[in-house]
Amino acid sequence: MQLPRSMTTTTEPLDLLRGHPSTRLLPTAEINRAVTEILTNPLPQDSYSDIRHPLHYGPDNGNLNVREEIGKWTAEKYMLRQAIPPENLYITNGASYGLSTALSLFTSPQSGYTKRAFIISPTYFLASRAFEDAGFAEKLTAIQSTKNSIDFISLNVALNNIDLYVPDVPLDIALQSSLRIGAKKEEKRLYKYVLYATPTFSNPTGETWDLATRQKLLEIAREWDMLVIADDVYDFLGNQEMFQSALVPRLVSLDAATIKPGDMGNTISNCSFSKLLGPGLRCGWIESASPVLASQLGNAGAPHSGGCPSQFTSMIVHSLLVQSPGNSTRKIDVIIDNLTRTYTKRCDALRKAIDYYLPQGTEIEGGKGGFFAWLRLPERVDAAEVVKLAAEEGVVVASGGMSECPGKENNMGWGTMCLRISISYCEEDQIVEGIRRLGVAVGRWKAGERSKDGSVVVVK
Repeated sequence: MQLPRSMTTTTEPLDLLRGHPSTRLLPTAEINRAVTEILTNPLPQDSYSDIRHPLHYGPDNGNLNVREEIGKWTAEKYMLRQAIPPENLYITNGASYGLSTALSLFTSPQSGYTKRAFIISPTYFLASRAFEDAGFAEKLTAIQSTKNSIDFISLNVALNNIDLYVPDVPLDIALQSSLRIGAKKEEKRLYKYVLYATPTFSNPTGETWDLATRQKLLEIAREWDMLVIADDVYDFLGNQEMFQSALVPRLVSLDAATIKPGDMGNTISNCSFSKLLGPGLRCGWIESASPVLASQLGNAGAPHSGGCPSQFTSMIVHSLLVQSPGNSTRKIDVIIDNLTRTYTKRCDALRKAIDYYLPQGTEIEGGKGGFFAWLRLPERVDAAEVVKLAAEEGVVVASGGMSECPGKENNMGWGTMCLRISISYCEEDQIVEGIRRLGVAVGRWKAGERSKDGSVVVVK
């Protein structure tokens, strides 16, 4: 097997844990030009219009031209017939903000109205904290991810048990502490359940749900008054061969296409430019199936007081979104193309290195898009111990245990079986060298070495 020739001679640790782009992939020159452009070209001066100066308070939902351009661009990427209506979009300062804001506005766990939050497991290891902050610390249930789907049997069993044993709380009572004075209860949408997932190129598994899974989950969400929050942050980062066909329709698109008149929808698409343009930019957007949820987000206290939370950076993004004069090229698509070409090569290097350096029986999920691949080590190899030994060999990888949903009853044993490997940060040769070091760590474990409190002991 031919592997990329390693140029890595450093003994410094290699980081296969970080889930953000290499510094060299950040479009600093393009952003520099965009900043100059938006501050030197003629700009709107009215601080009360739908399109405002980038240094003014932004409209609550974000500048109209930004939302319009996101709607057009998103429709192109998903091959939709029509642009996403700007009134269905709310500009955020990233997916983390979007998740926390959605939970604070659309759920009420403290009152008991929202009975439970379901987390698809393994999950993004920092997402659970947003749920705990929102009041779900004792109301989290893990639902296992399966190949291109989820464990619907467990989800339905949990829903029926909760419905049987947990009494409903009237909406009027739930709204007593959260409805603004003078507001009508019809203006505040709360859900009895919430589910969080990354349906496409998931963090951490890299897997993608099929269409049937998305359709079935939407049916369940409507039946049980559930809000599905989909982190759609990796959708445009599929390996190059993945884009010979259209992306699987998002939950929010399926919801919008079949929504009943007067309904508000049961899904939101939580999106971010962090994975495309750099996490420090802090700009993203939420798309809802109807204008109602997007409007509720914009009418919340923080954006109503401070305006769009990423007014300046969203205008930078707008400059990269608009089509170039004389052709249909968008600067952001050129940037994304460079990312997908780079990540495709890194994924290929990762797969070859795993086959070469890791023991037979190692399984790999994902690796077809996004930032991550999910490794399942052969039976009887303790992944948690291997992670510690790997650190001593100079490679940092994420233990599968980091991706557990909090709560003992939710533990699925990912820490003893699995590892998450990132391809977004290290170069090809570094990935190969990192997997070589990981293979050494596995060999040490199989030889009887164990790590205890930072020191290595030999088990005989």
